[in-house]
Amino acid sequence: MHASAEFAEPQCRLCGSGGSVYMQRPEFSIRRCGACSTLWCDPLRFNDTFNPDNEDAYLEVDDAIAAENRLRVEFVQAHAPPSSHERLVEIGCMHGDFIEQARHRGYDALGLDLSETAVEHAAKHRPTMVEYGTLDENQADESLDIVAGFNVVEHMEDPGEFLDHVHRVLRPGGWFFAETPAQESLYHWAFMARGFVQPGAAALEVGMHPGTHIFKFGKKAWRNVLERRGFSVATIQSKSTPLRELLAKNKQAPLLFRGGIVGVGALARATGLGNRVLIAGQRR
Repeated sequence: MHASAEFAEPQCRLCGSGGSVYMQRPEFSIRRCGACSTLWCDPLRFNDTFNPDNEDAYLEVDDAIAAENRLRVEFVQAHAPPSSHERLVEIGCMHGDFIEQARHRGYDALGLDLSETAVEHAAKHRPTMVEYGTLDENQADESLDIVAGFNVVEHMEDPGEFLDHVHRVLRPGGWFFAETPAQESLYHWAFMARGFVQPGAAALEVGMHPGTHIFKFGKKAWRNVLERRGFSVATIQSKSTPLRELLAKNKQAPLLFRGGIVGVGALARATGLGNRVLIAGQRR
C-alpha cells in the first residue's frame, strides 16, 4: 500500500458528503464538497508525522502578532464580554500571547497546543497560561463559555470531530471564534490559478497541501458547517494577515514569490478580499 493511501479521504469530514475533484495535483487532489463548499486535500497527509507551524517566524514578528491578538480579543469581547462569558479556551494557542491579553481583559483563559516547543516557550515566558493538549472527550460537557481557534482548524485532520466537541463543551449561549484561510480571497484565486495553469508542477504552491493546510473554508462554507452543528452565525468577515508575518513565514521562498505576496497583499487590502476569514458563532 502506498503510504498516502492510509490517509485517503474522498468524503467530506464536515458533512459526510462525497467530494468532487476541484484540482488535481501531481501527488494529491483538492476536493470540494457539494453540500457545504469546503475544500480539502485527498489524501489528508502523506504520513503520521506532526508538522507544527513555523514557530520561529512568529517569534520574529511578535509585535505584529501581539497587534493581531489585540484585535482578536476586542472581537471576542464585542460578542462575549468576560462579565457574561468568562471561561475561555484557545486551541492551537502557540506561545500564549492571545491568552495573556485575554486574561488582562478579565477572562479566565487557558491555551492548549500540540507543539511541545511552543508549550515550553510559554512555560518560561507566560507560566500557567498554556498546556499541552487539545479539545477532546476529556473536557466536560457545557463547561466553557468560549472556544477560540485562530489559524488552526485548517490544519486538523478531522475538523468535523473538533467542531462537534466545541458544540458539546460550550454551554448554551457560548461562543466559538475562529480564523482560517478564505476561499473568497485574492490569495486563494492567485494560488489556484497557478495550479490550474501548471497542473504538473509538483513543487508549485497552491495554498493547500496534505499535512499542512489540509482544509480551506470561507464565508459560505463556515456558515454551512456551523449552522449544521447547532450554531447561529453572528459575524463572518474578511481580514488580512500582516505582510511582515507572511514574509517571515516565506523568507526562504524565491524573491519573485515574495514579491507576489506583497503585490497581492496590497491589492487584497484595497479590495477587502483578505486572505483569511474571521467568524463568530453562538451555540443555540
